[in-house]
Amino acid sequence: MTRKPGLLLLVCVLFVVSIMAGCSSSKNNAADSSSSSAATSSDKSSDTPKEEPKKDPVTLRIELFDRNNTPAGADPITNNFFTKYIQENFGNPNNIKIEWVTIPRSEEVDKLNVLMAANQAPDLVFTYDTPTVERYSKDGGLTDLGPIIEKYGTNLKKVLNDDVLSYGVFEDKQYAIVAKRVISAQISTIIRQDWLDELKLPVPTTTEEFYDTLVAFKKAKPKAIPYGGQTDYFHTSPLRYSFWEWDKITEQDFYANPDWVMPGNKEGLRFLNQLYNEGLIDKDFPLSIGKDTNQFQKNMVNGLVGAASTNTNEPIYQGYLAESIAKDPNTKFTIIDPFKDAQGKTPKPAYTPNGIYLLVPKASKRAEEVVKYLDWMSQPENIIRLQNGTEGETYELVDGVPKTLDNDAAKNLLYNYSDYCMILNGKYVSNEDNMLNIAANASDPNFKDFTIASIDSGTKDSMTKVRILRSIESDVKYGTTLKKKQEEDMFVKIVTASPSKFDAVYDSEVKDYMKIGGQAVMDEKRAAYEAEYKK
Repeated sequence: MTRKPGLLLLVCVLFVVSIMAGCSSSKNNAADSSSSSAATSSDKSSDTPKEEPKKDPVTLRIELFDRNNTPAGADPITNNFFTKYIQENFGNPNNIKIEWVTIPRSEEVDKLNVLMAANQAPDLVFTYDTPTVERYSKDGGLTDLGPIIEKYGTNLKKVLNDDVLSYGVFEDKQYAIVAKRVISAQISTIIRQDWLDELKLPVPTTTEEFYDTLVAFKKAKPKAIPYGGQTDYFHTSPLRYSFWEWDKITEQDFYANPDWVMPGNKEGLRFLNQLYNEGLIDKDFPLSIGKDTNQFQKNMVNGLVGAASTNTNEPIYQGYLAESIAKDPNTKFTIIDPFKDAQGKTPKPAYTPNGIYLLVPKASKRAEEVVKYLDWMSQPENIIRLQNGTEGETYELVDGVPKTLDNDAAKNLLYNYSDYCMILNGKYVSNEDNMLNIAANASDPNFKDFTIASIDSGTKDSMTKVRILRSIESDVKYGTTLKKKQEEDMFVKIVTASPSKFDAVYDSEVKDYMKIGGQAVMDEKRAAYEAEYKK
């Protein structure tokens, strides 16, 4: 009994000690756990990358033709469905702000030259003028896009293919991305069928019959412009070609010689001079050349034009035939092909596979963004949207081919669609089946037959010049001057000369043309042809 209190005391002491030890261990473990947890949390925090602040968007400046043909009530060309679609579907995802820089279509080369010389050109510019591109290439004014296309242009290469892209190679570098010509037909001629019916006249099938028809139009409708446009050097080619003595013209001549020295060309211009002096073409046509190229469209919509030569199918895709009919429902135009030569053919120029040249100035810092933009544009879904608008609103798909709807939304949007889908000249569906492309270009149900006839007419007896890959140095040097000379100076002076002075004016102008570079270009081209084809 005397030992029990001591034993009890010992047990109590041991119990207290064990509890304290347990508490101490618990605290230490908790501290270790907390420390370990903090360390783990710290490690996790260090492994998580910090979110970078979003950079300010870069600005991509893109040229846009101002054709001065926006329909009344349509959105501005710099703020419409197309520009919004491009910004929202290409610009925003790539942190790029698109800025549109408008340049008048009729002054595009002159304006571009000024901007390039001042290093103020947009990041993406374009021109149809080959000598201008060659000159920029030689002067070191363009970016070599070849390596960038290889890196970012997979879709672009699929659409354009190597043949088309090869037209953009200058100085052995890919200085241009070249648009694809979907339709090779270049020029077609139209006539007021309702006027023919009213006057009980047949459709003219020869150059002589065409003249007789114009005379009849003038007599019946004194205020009319029997042959109303486009009255310029380019669009009168089929008429002029009908006077050429083709049996005297070789392939080398056709490639190398300027039109002005071709046998028969003088007589073609004499015929145009006759039409002018008899009041059968627009007396004011000189005011439009190099300036307002749409004046003849305005004349046509106002019911003044009896016949006209235009870009193939242009009255449809630019909408002015529909405008003409809306203003006068009796209006009906028919495709004609009357300009026959001595062999009974209707010769006319055709397009090569290349269209407009797309360029990036050397001063630009946005070459990668430009190629990415054009590659994005090349994706099938974007081609459809940029050429046709919104399904159900401006077009519908029929057997895989976009068909334009007959409504105001389509008319107020699609008149300039090609300026937003610059990699293609003409509506495009397939590289393999050109009939699908023709169907796409004949997509307006009201003008399907007109479009097909226009393409057929523009293709019949058409021809292209042989291709010489080497650069023609004299053409680079004189080409722009000669082009301006023949289109804005010679053509006007010769066509408007008094009949008694026609020969003197023609001969003098041709002599001057050859003196200021025409002869040098012809000689070098003939030598290049010899080297290429007569080895």
